[in-house]
Parts: sequence; structure tokens; C-alpha cells
Amino acid sequence: MAESVCSEASGRAGVARLTALLAELDERNMDNVTRTESYLELYALTRAHPPDLPWLLMAHLVSRNAGCVMTEIAAALDRGDCAVAPSALRELFLFLERANHLIFFDAWYHVLHHLLGRSAELAPGRCPRFVREAWARHEGARRAGQPHAAVERALVSDLVTNEQNLIERRVVHHPRFAIARALVALGEAFGQERPIVLPCTQASIQVGGFAILERRIRAGMSIFDAMADGAAREAMYAWARRHPHDGSRPPCDGARGPARPRLRDAWPAQAVRALWDGIHAPPDPDPGWP
Repeated sequence: MAESVCSEASGRAGVARLTALLAELDERNMDNVTRTESYLELYALTRAHPPDLPWLLMAHLVSRNAGCVMTEIAAALDRGDCAVAPSALRELFLFLERANHLIFFDAWYHVLHHLLGRSAELAPGRCPRFVREAWARHEGARRAGQPHAAVERALVSDLVTNEQNLIERRVVHHPRFAIARALVALGEAFGQERPIVLPCTQASIQVGGFAILERRIRAGMSIFDAMADGAAREAMYAWARRHPHDGSRPPCDGARGPARPRLRDAWPAQAVRALWDGIHAPPDPDPGWP
């Protein structure tokens, strides 16, 4: 079995570091802050051992946006002046947290296996068949010397498709989250959908129907398009490094909007688990995405 870091890369120290990161999955999946910063840390590692994996930077920025929405929910609960019932707001928070948790649970596992050169060891039942086949296609295309831009885009498309299918029945359309789904749809109907804001760009991306799988996938690819240019990606990465995520400010403009609490102050991990003891459970089986 070949051991590699990103591109046939480095030595035993790199393998040891990646192996340690894989073992830290549960610790890093504790809350939105650890996930968001972990994505950026792993993206930095792929930059150090090219090619970089832009999906990791995308995941960081989307997770950062989600964390800011989570603190907005906490602020609305604290003010007590929202027309939405507190119980419904808490359900919306759990909806976001569950999706955030499941995507990280899946992605940290399969991305690190790829970086270690162990994609063939991805376990059925632990990792969806689609993403196991996606990594095989990607690694085969790289070995064949196919054009980098096309190979990169194809992988991002596969990973976006996988993550959105991963949460489609487990979160988005799960009966447990019917109230949260209705709140999201109501906000969309009244033109209140919060866009995904990307730093250092004019991009402001809306899904336009979160309950529709294809629209979430399309939005994911719009995020990639906004960072496909090397200079734009570099600027986004530099901004993210300068602004550690704590959920306390809008993603791209610290001066805009009212002050908000830090995410961990608003939603301590123990308090989150007290809302629902299944919030950080492993994913339920999904015959639609085995």
C-alpha cells in the first residue's frame, strides 16, 4: 500500500500527522468552531503539499456562514422579540448543527484517507459508495495526467453532490426537522433567505430553495466558481487566516450588523447536547445513499 500526502508527497512525519488528524475526528467534530477551523487547517496542509483541495476551503467558508447564523439564532432567543417561537428557533439551530456535524463526520474520514493514499480502505457502511467511487475516479484521472482544472472541478462536483445527498434524508427531509424545514421555507417565501457571503469577492450566493437537492448542489458549485481563479482563492484563504472563526461577526464585514456573542458562549457543547441527545449520534443508515 502506497503512503502519500496529497501528491505522492512526503515522509513519515507527514503520514504521522495525517494519521493523528484522522484519530482526532470526534474531538474536532465537537462544535461548529472546531469543524470550521479544522477544515481550514487541513486545507493549509494540502497547500503545503499540492495540489490543494479547494473543497476544504469551501467547507470552511460554508461552515463559517452556518456558525454566524447559529449565533444569530442565539441572539434572537436572548432578545425575546422574535415572532418565531423559541422552541422553533431551537429546532432550527439543531437542524443546522446536525447537518454540520454529519458532513464533517463523513468528510474528515474520507478526505484524510485520500491524503494518506488509503482511499481503497474506505469502509462500506462508513463511507458512501458514491464518494468511494469518486476518489477512485479522481486518483485515476490524476495518474493519467488529465488537465488539472477539469480534474479539480470534477472532484468538487462529486464531493458537493455527496455531502448534499448525505444530509438529504437524514436532516433536510427528516421528520425530526419538519418545523425547521418549514421555517427555512417561510424565510425563503418572504425573501429573507440569508446568502452565503464569500470574503474578498462580490459573490453573494443564495440556494433559492434549500429543500431542493439540486439547488443546494448548484449553490455549492457557484461557491467553487467564485474561487476557481487562483488569485481569488488566495485572497479568501488569506482572509480566513486573518479572521479566526468564533461566530461573533458577519462572515466578511466585522463592522456590519449588531454585536453578537461568540458561538461557544451562546451554544456551549453541553447545552447543545441537552437540547437533543441524538444531535451528535452517528448517521442513520440511508438506503438512498448507501
